[in-house]
Amino acid sequence: MKIAFLLDNAYGIGGTIRSTVNLSRALADRHTVEVVSLRRTVRETSLSFDPRVIMTHLLELRRTERGFDGDDPRFREPSHRFTEGADHLERGVSTRLGDVRVEEFLRETDADVVIATRPKINDYLAAYGSDRYLRIGQEHLTHAMHSEHVRSHQDAAIPLLDAFVTVSYADAENYRAAITGSGTETAERDALITCIPNAVPAVDVEPSDGESKLIVAAGRLIKVKRYDRLLKAFALVSQRHPDWRLRLYGRGRQQAALRARIDSLGLYDRAFLMGPHAPIEAEWAKGAIAAVSSDAESFGMTLVEAMHCGVPVVSTDCPYGPGEIISNGQDGLLSPLGPTEKDSVRAYADALTQLIENPELRYRMSQAAMEKAARYSPERIAGEYEQLIEKLLEQRRNRGAHPDRIRAGAGASAEAGADVGAGAGTSGPGHGPAEVPAPVGSSAGGAAPAPPMAAAGAGPEPALAADSAQSAAGSEPGPEAPAVLASASAPQRPDGHGYGHGHAPALALAAPSKQSPSPAAPTPPPSRPFRRFALRVAGPVLRPAVRAWRRRRNANRPAAKLRRPLARTRVATDGSLVINLLAKRLPKTPSVLVVRSRRDTGTPHRIPLPPRTEAVHGWVEVRLERTVHPLTEDRWDTYVERIADGKRKRIQSELVETARLLSMPAPVDGSGVLTPWVPYTTLDGYLAVRAWHRAGHAEVTSVELGHESCTVRAELYGRAAQAAKTEGSTVLAVSRSKSEPDFELPFELAAGLVPSLSFELPYELPAALDSGNLKGVWDLWLRTGSKDAPRVRFGRLLGDLADRKKTDLVPRVRLGETETGVWFYFSLVNDLVVALQALPLEKPPEPAPVKGAVAATSAAPGAKGRSTTARGASGKSASGQSTSSSPGASAGS
Repeated sequence: MKIAFLLDNAYGIGGTIRSTVNLSRALADRHTVEVVSLRRTVRETSLSFDPRVIMTHLLELRRTERGFDGDDPRFREPSHRFTEGADHLERGVSTRLGDVRVEEFLRETDADVVIATRPKINDYLAAYGSDRYLRIGQEHLTHAMHSEHVRSHQDAAIPLLDAFVTVSYADAENYRAAITGSGTETAERDALITCIPNAVPAVDVEPSDGESKLIVAAGRLIKVKRYDRLLKAFALVSQRHPDWRLRLYGRGRQQAALRARIDSLGLYDRAFLMGPHAPIEAEWAKGAIAAVSSDAESFGMTLVEAMHCGVPVVSTDCPYGPGEIISNGQDGLLSPLGPTEKDSVRAYADALTQLIENPELRYRMSQAAMEKAARYSPERIAGEYEQLIEKLLEQRRNRGAHPDRIRAGAGASAEAGADVGAGAGTSGPGHGPAEVPAPVGSSAGGAAPAPPMAAAGAGPEPALAADSAQSAAGSEPGPEAPAVLASASAPQRPDGHGYGHGHAPALALAAPSKQSPSPAAPTPPPSRPFRRFALRVAGPVLRPAVRAWRRRRNANRPAAKLRRPLARTRVATDGSLVINLLAKRLPKTPSVLVVRSRRDTGTPHRIPLPPRTEAVHGWVEVRLERTVHPLTEDRWDTYVERIADGKRKRIQSELVETARLLSMPAPVDGSGVLTPWVPYTTLDGYLAVRAWHRAGHAEVTSVELGHESCTVRAELYGRAAQAAKTEGSTVLAVSRSKSEPDFELPFELAAGLVPSLSFELPYELPAALDSGNLKGVWDLWLRTGSKDAPRVRFGRLLGDLADRKKTDLVPRVRLGETETGVWFYFSLVNDLVVALQALPLEKPPEPAPVKGAVAATSAAPGAKGRSTTARGASGKSASGQSTSSSPGASAGS
């Protein structure tokens, strides 16, 4: 059977796409699967689809590619069917050209089942689909989450589909009540409305050990996720547990607002915006607790992803998914939404605190969560879809003939009408055309509503497979005809560009059909008699000669082209790196792993790779041992090199697991040298290692902004721990310009298993040393003795992050009412730096024009003063200083 999924954009990273990736991979084990993306904007998909899945796109929006569709005039026209947002035309989401291409695909596809994945595409499937295949719509949000425009379009489309699938049981009931009016599973001649949860695969990462003191949340940074609620609850938790941290992974429109919220709550050194991260599984495994704080969750894929990683989830008990996934108190906690937001925040903070203060409960919930997550395995969810498909086919067989099927929107334009008419069948007896209300909120900008829609596909049930296979058999099947194999050719667009990258023969179920004529067989390509004769005569002579020539020419050279290696990396218990390489991408001849310093600061390391024949489950393992392969302070790139010819390829990174770095002790060797290693994936997708090698180090644990000064706390390692008690030791600030004087600061030393210190840096001190250009930059050092004693840098080197510059953001502090700003930040090598920057005064917003007495009141001096005071108060940080969260550029980077 061939199953086609319709996505708006398969090249993004949203939950709908992740769900389709998981489900399509599982279905590809037994079926031919095609994923059709309405738009293509980049070369590669962000999420990895199974290589067996046929990837197709209908609109080519890469300007440099052949067949670019952005210059088509219809791409600048609004959709005649559906518009989901005000900016969707500008973004190329809802266009007339999209209408046309989807209609062409749905008319010509050879799929047996077509699954649409969002309201717009459900509308397309109802309007342009055919009874030649089953039409299934999916809902990845909820009925209540949509605008009236979207809801009205989708509600009108659902009865014209064979089935409509929600991801929560409660939402399925809502749709049944809205569509059938009965609340039952289905009504006569209506779509089957049912629930099948999203597929979430088990992850190939080591589960969390629960020791990290880290809370993890992930998802789009949008209002409904209520990360502001999570931050307020975490602020309460931090008062009792200041050693816990919070990470938010994702991107979205709320990023700036959340950054401002973090700063205003004084959480800038405890709560971090991490940006998008794929794959996310390795980040879930770092957490001791997963957090979901939404007002509504249609399903909650993040919940199941975290549970797969052995992380118990604290979720708001919101509609719809969390309560259907989490068994409260067993595999997670459900926090009630109270009558007020304050009550909801307090309840959520109490739930977090309960898990933080009870490690045994976290462990029990972790084990139960992994068991619960198995219910959502892609294999099980794929089986539920197969059962649904079989049920729909059985209903068709039992009916013996289709109910009325309507191809909506046939008269949207003359061109569309002609296209629909060309692909539609004729009505059978007793099945005349039916009228359906025109869509609400048409995006055509005042265009006339669509005329009544033409009936199509009536009469006895047509075959789900191409009838050409039956014609080839020489006879027409009877009522009990078995399934047949239909060889499907790839459909072509009228402009000559193929819809797909190739179509495999599809296994289809052939239903009884005596009135549907068999389509004409495709015309074979013209024969080439001379070419066939030459190959038949000369082939047996030339082929052995060519093979012999190639063997002699390449006797000392590998014949195969070197492929791009692919690796999965994890940190071992001793901090060494375990690198697993995909065997089929390695050279067949002997090869080595090369680890090379980016700035040539150290000798490259060469580690022999086991032969491909020793692969386990398709992967070859090699270790980069800390004790055997010391790394100098630098970034190290990784390669696979073929020994025979010295050719090498840089290693592509699929997954990096660094959770152990959060709980393991600091890597200090016998001589007291600190040598952290952090493997990571570069921005362009390659495996690299960030290494430090320092005889002494002061690890910054907190940066606290006060009213007049900043307090820095740090743990001491190596030379710093040994020499901190030495007379003459001091904190030193060294100007990078060298024209400015340095300044020294006293510190307080605290004894312990790991000694620590703290010092205060008054804001006025660097400002007093400024020459007037506000460009002063100072590096902070610990001098371990007299004036000429060695210095030790302050920085953040420990943990799992190779780079801190974009995550560990400390707000700028304004000095009084001046334009002078003091900024503490972490440089590209993760060292702590203090700098001065211009911080222009914000202009008060101009009052909006109003009329009458209201205007007079607004213009009164008192009213203006109150407005200014309120604005000023809202711009203060917890320390009383005005802040700005934009990182900006710095001379110290």
